[in-house]
Amino acid sequence: MIRTFLIKNLLSADKKTKKRLKFFSEFGIFLVLAALISSGISIYYENELNKKKNKVVKLELEEFKIQEWLTDAPSRNLNNKIGKFNYDTIENNNFFNISKKRYYFYLLSWYPFTIRYAIGDIELIKNDELKIKYNFKDIKQTNQKALDYIYEIYDKLPLNEDEYLTQGEIDAIEKTFIDIPLEDIVFHLDQSEYNTLQINLFFQEYNSIVDQEKEIITKQIIEMTNKSTNAILYAFIFQLVIFSLVQVFELREIS
Repeated sequence: MIRTFLIKNLLSADKKTKKRLKFFSEFGIFLVLAALISSGISIYYENELNKKKNKVVKLELEEFKIQEWLTDAPSRNLNNKIGKFNYDTIENNNFFNISKKRYYFYLLSWYPFTIRYAIGDIELIKNDELKIKYNFKDIKQTNQKALDYIYEIYDKLPLNEDEYLTQGEIDAIEKTFIDIPLEDIVFHLDQSEYNTLQINLFFQEYNSIVDQEKEIITKQIIEMTNKSTNAILYAFIFQLVIFSLVQVFELREIS
């Protein structure tokens, strides 16, 4: 009798132990699956967030270039206007031995080279609509004509490697400019000033586009971060519900 009772108790204890082991095993599997799914969700959203953040970094680098031209273009035009004003104040002064042609050519000589750098930066921008709006093709063509014109005049000027010019060298340069029409120099100078203004307007509008794009991506990053957190939470709750249902059904079967 006692022996039978002990055997029944041992079998009952063995069943309880198995139930506990089964429960902890299933609970352990549940935790592992939850960790794997959470990791998968995290990896997916992390990759997407990195893509968005990389876009923001690229746009910030683009803004750095834009800000340079938003500063340089107006500065170049301002220097040109100041240069013209300065010549007007000294034009009839006998102490300054420089003709209007030579002085204006000096103002022109820096313009097309600066514009050429801007053209190079604009060509890298993938926005054909903006290029058409600000006549980018015309800027390229007229700037190349200005460059050719400058090189043509340089070829006519006497060679000089010294830092300072003698009076004879100055007279030789002035003699070269006698046959060069002032109207041609003024035409290329005014065209370069207009091209620089168009470049400034181009980068102003492009800066607004980049700012808007950055704002959109920043909002997407915030939304994606929230989605990532919610997705992990919902996945955990879903697995917990399934685990609980499995345990309920098992308890019913046992009972």
